[in-house]
Formats: sequence, C-alpha cells, structure tokens
Amino acid sequence: MYQGKVDLHLHLDGSLSESVVDELLRQNGEQLSAEVIRDRMRVPEDCKSLVEYLQRFELPTQVLQSEYALERSSYELVERLAGQGLVYCEIRFAPQLHTHRGLDQRTVVKSVLRGVKQAERDYPTIRAGVLLCGMIGSEDAVNRRILDLAREFLGQGVVGIDLAGAECMFPLETYAPIYLQAAKEDIPFTLHAGETGNFENIRRSIELGAKRVGHGCAAIKDESVMELLKRTGTVVEACVISNLQTKIVLDVKEHPMAEFYRRGIRVSVNTDNMTCSDTTLKREHDLLRDTFSFSDDDFRKMDEYAIAGAFIPEADKAALIAKL
Repeated sequence: MYQGKVDLHLHLDGSLSESVVDELLRQNGEQLSAEVIRDRMRVPEDCKSLVEYLQRFELPTQVLQSEYALERSSYELVERLAGQGLVYCEIRFAPQLHTHRGLDQRTVVKSVLRGVKQAERDYPTIRAGVLLCGMIGSEDAVNRRILDLAREFLGQGVVGIDLAGAECMFPLETYAPIYLQAAKEDIPFTLHAGETGNFENIRRSIELGAKRVGHGCAAIKDESVMELLKRTGTVVEACVISNLQTKIVLDVKEHPMAEFYRRGIRVSVNTDNMTCSDTTLKREHDLLRDTFSFSDDDFRKMDEYAIAGAFIPEADKAALIAKL
C-alpha cells in the first residue's frame, strides 16, 4: 500500500516530539509530567477554532530558545521523518519566535540548518529544505528580516519563505510588499491562504507570485479561484486533520481536497503539525483513503505534484520522482 513520501507543509514547533520537549525542559531545570506535556502540546478534541489551536505552540516556543534546542529538535524531526519513509520534506518555522533569550535571528536559522544538514548526512534517504516564516501580526521590520535571511541562506538549506499565523487577524495586503520583493528576487515562497474563509487571499497570493498556498480550503467557495489554481499549476498544501481540528472543515467528507484533485488542481497531502495534531503522513493518507477511496496511483500523483512544487532545482526533483 502506497504511503506518502513528501511533506511540504510541516511546522517545526508544532512537530516536536514530546520526548525532546521533556529533555529540553530538564536541561533548563524544569520538569513537567508526560501527561502535562501531552496536554499542552496536543490539540484538545473539543478545539473550537484556529486561534485555540495555535495556543498549543506556547510550550514548544518556550523550549526552543537556545542553539542546542533548535539544532537538536530539527535533527530529531528529520530523523523521525526518515524513519517514516519520507524522501523529501520542507520544515518551516519563524526565527523571530526564538529570540526571547538573547539569540538573534541569524543564529536561530544557522542552528536549525545545522540540525537539518546533520540529519541529512546521517539519513541519506531523505532530503529536507527549510522555509522561514514571516508572522501575521508581526511588525514590518521583523518580517522583512525574514527576507534578508532567506536571501543570505538560499541554497544553503533555506529554500524559501512563508507567511503564517492567524490569517483572519490582518489583511494579506499588509504584507504584500515583502512578497512582491521576494518574487522580484526569485526567492520562492508559499503563503498560508484560504485556511479560513477568505478565498480572495488565495487569488492575491498567486498574484503576488506564490507558487504554493498553505491549506487553500476556501478556494472551494469560488469557481474562478479554483480555475486560477488549476491554470497556474499552483500547489495546494492540504492539511486535512488540522483543518478538522480547527473547524475550518466540520466533516472530513466535506474537505475540498478531493474536489480539487478531481478538477486537476495540484493538491498535496501534508501534516501541518505532527504533534499538535497527533498525526503522521500515514495517518493522513489512511483517513483520505477511507473517506474518498483514493488509490495508490492517486497518492503517488499527489506526491508528484508536491515534488513539482518543491523549492529545489529541477534536477533534484527528477531524482526524487525516481525514488517514488
């Protein structure tokens, strides 16, 4: 049975293992029971919204404030994904969230890259790229620093940038100049767009130059946006279990990714936050297989879409396709 081998939409802080969090807490002279760590990191069954979901990032952010913590956690995540059979992943995080104890953003990025690169050396079956996230609600200067860092580290492990956070808080247009500049400089980017109900954010993301959109659920509400996704070949990074937990979609049978796929939109399967959502790529595939009767060929095609949308050179994409 074919299981997913590519995850393009994966947040570092939302995917820390509970054992690593326990280790990092102890290093800081703190201790929490396994039950408390689990409760603080995993979304509750009665989660009511995206805003409540995002509260589960507080503890991971707390422990990811040292070079060792960032290197250790990124290494362990790639190690875990290699063990799950993935051949490619893109791990995203917001460097500005890890400066509360004195680190500067450049040091944060270098620490994560060290962990990712060492894991790639130790587990050569997987390749991992890093996306740097601007944050909705952050000051313009802070988000512009993400562009500077991407420019500096592009080709050294960083593969692009993103805009993450509670999409409904501020208009996407607030951040447009940063991503227009990224497009001008050929710095690849994906944007969280249409995770909530605003399908116009998807249209605007594509206009700005985004090659992928995170979640993209709201596209189902507008025929012209779906046609735009198809015509431009924009890859939709679907995260089904996360969308159910945040109540973006109330029933898995209503999730739009099956309709996207049927229409020829390039949709891929992703986990979003493995620990927060208590999921894996296999769990996502199993749910989709049971719900929509996707075949092995369907899932392989979705992985091909994901690789086509990966922010890596074309020659590297061909090598990954061969691994499928």
